[in-house]
Amino acid sequence: MKNKIALKLTLYFTAVLLVFALIIGGVFYEFFKQHTVDLKKKEMTVQAKKIAEVISDNMGFLEQRYGAGISSSRFINYLDNITQEIVWVVDSERGLNINKERMQRMQERRQRRHHRGQHNNMEMPVPPVDPKDAYNKLPQHIRNKVEQGFAGQPFIVEEYNAWLDGIMLTVGEPVYDKNGQVKAVVLLHSPVQGMHNAIWAGLRILLLSVLAALALGMVLSVILSWRFTRPMKLMRNNAERLAERDYQVRNDIAQKDEIGELARTLDILAQRLQLADEESQKLEKLRREFIANISHELRTPVTVIRGSLEALRDGVVTDKTEVEEFHEQMYNESIFLQRLINDLLDLSRLQNTDFPIEKAPLNLCDVIQDAARGSRQLGKDKNLQITSQLDTDLYMVNGDYGRLRQMLMIFLHNSIKFSPDGSGIELRLEKSKLQIIDHGCGIKPEDVPHAFDRFYKARNEQNKNGSGLGLAIAKQIALRHDMQLELTSELGKGTTITVILPPQLKIKHSGDMSRDI
Repeated sequence: MKNKIALKLTLYFTAVLLVFALIIGGVFYEFFKQHTVDLKKKEMTVQAKKIAEVISDNMGFLEQRYGAGISSSRFINYLDNITQEIVWVVDSERGLNINKERMQRMQERRQRRHHRGQHNNMEMPVPPVDPKDAYNKLPQHIRNKVEQGFAGQPFIVEEYNAWLDGIMLTVGEPVYDKNGQVKAVVLLHSPVQGMHNAIWAGLRILLLSVLAALALGMVLSVILSWRFTRPMKLMRNNAERLAERDYQVRNDIAQKDEIGELARTLDILAQRLQLADEESQKLEKLRREFIANISHELRTPVTVIRGSLEALRDGVVTDKTEVEEFHEQMYNESIFLQRLINDLLDLSRLQNTDFPIEKAPLNLCDVIQDAARGSRQLGKDKNLQITSQLDTDLYMVNGDYGRLRQMLMIFLHNSIKFSPDGSGIELRLEKSKLQIIDHGCGIKPEDVPHAFDRFYKARNEQNKNGSGLGLAIAKQIALRHDMQLELTSELGKGTTITVILPPQLKIKHSGDMSRDI
């Protein structure tokens, strides 16, 4: 059996069953043995009492016929046949009356066994013919028991009887006459070997039952072990597949026990590993895209600056006006590089949760009005109308004033860049939503989901000098302030950026009262 756990479980179950069978068998044997002996004693006691009652009821007739002996070999033979046991009667004259025919048959059987070599060389003694002589030949302790019977006390003894050639269970019962005097003692003998044979027969049945139970138990243990280890084998195979990065595997074990809990835990682990793998692939893709984008964004200005410097160094350009144009171009490209590097630093810092931002309670309305005033100067050249509509003059949040102003200025700067001359831009605060609405060229529907991605830039003339990091920075500022961003746009009609604000801060006042501001 290759499955070690199944083998161990089978052996454990078998060992437990074996120990259980031995304990139960031993207890059963002792109880059965004792019960058999007790039952035999009760049976023989009842028989001895009945024989005593028969003799007592016929005492007058027996005394009239046999005198004080009240018995004969023929009568004893009759009692033997009725009880199927060995009956002795000791009369009041202390004469031992036995079934001489039975004793003769027992002697003959012993001699036959002797001739066949099945017995020792000792001859079985034959009781004397004379009843008194036979009684006197009894062992002293037996005669003491008989005298106990004549004293009116029944008795039971178990010992070896040489005359009967075996260990006998003997029951003694007194026989009373009509005057209540003990006239005889009935001795009822039964071979203990017969009881032992019955006990061993019961034990053999028990052993057969135990063996059958063990066989059935082993079969059941194999089946149960297989059922127990099958899900574990499945989980092991699935764990190996997980180690091979196959995160689609699932156990799907519905057991409501520890194995089922382990299977469900492994399924949860597989799901999380799958998500982590997908996230890792996504991050790797973003990393490659970032490197490609930053390389592209840096390559153009560096190439321009280098080309201009080479032209100036080699004297290719000598005209003063052209030289100034080359200087101006290099200056503009250096400004772009500086802005790109600063944006990258800002984005990196904001994405790092360990980078702190200084938050404090502030009025968001002040930030909105400040950003609107600053953007009006930027939109002056295009004669843009930048207005703010606030439904309240107080909206307290916990935030960084400079970063929140930076976020709004990014939105307003993009709106100014893509808005036509003479149009308008609105900042609208309603309840917990802040909207920046412009009427510019809009964004293509397929580009809307990527608007907040790094290095996303619309391919048009207005955005040729953009770094593509502004909206990504704004998104990180919003996330650090528990704000959510939504962007809707219609090509040729304009764009709306919605900032879903966090709940207002509760300001405590005197009297242990508070209200939302």
